[in-house]
Amino acid sequence: MTPIKIAIVDDHPLAVNGIRMMLAEQKDMEVRNAYHSGKDLLEGLAAEQPDILLLDVLLPDFSGHELAAIIVKQYPEIRMVALTSLDAPAMVKSMLYNGCIGYLLKGTDQQTLITAIHHAYNKEEFIEPSLKEHLLQNMFKPQKAGLNIPYELTKREQEILQLIVQGNTTQEIADKLSISPRTAETHRLTLLKKMYAKNTAELVGIAVRLGLAE
Repeated sequence: MTPIKIAIVDDHPLAVNGIRMMLAEQKDMEVRNAYHSGKDLLEGLAAEQPDILLLDVLLPDFSGHELAAIIVKQYPEIRMVALTSLDAPAMVKSMLYNGCIGYLLKGTDQQTLITAIHHAYNKEEFIEPSLKEHLLQNMFKPQKAGLNIPYELTKREQEILQLIVQGNTTQEIADKLSISPRTAETHRLTLLKKMYAKNTAELVGIAVRLGLAE
């Protein structure tokens, strides 16, 4: 039987080495390549494509959903499994939406990792068991004002997100909500942190892709 070809992209060598050790004795799996940035990964995929890609969500040069969207377009046969320390339901949804077939936490045990790889190889979705209940609760949680926000945002943050997506500046947001520009900017920075966005443009992209704003 031909082993399942696995590639890893993670900028932390300890994480890569840990995965290698967990899979070292699996005769039906082979870690073929490891990359430490999105750029290195894309260059490597041009030469060799794995069956399974274990994808870190936070890389120094790409966000996970950006990289996943590129890979699913260029190499649709690669099955991607997000592997991260981020347990936010919105991040799970974002990665699955952008082409991942699995989502694991970095603290997962060996058997769960192996099970996830087998599921992905067979084109079956797999989500970290500890995340499933939280994800389901979040999906069916009532939302206010008809805005489907999977992040834990306050009412004010939801209002500001809506205004940001509409193209309002910090000063315009402050004027419309009768708050100071400094307060408006603080809320914007909080949204960037909560939604794992590097800048306002990416924040708007995440909000639009996930239907978080009208």
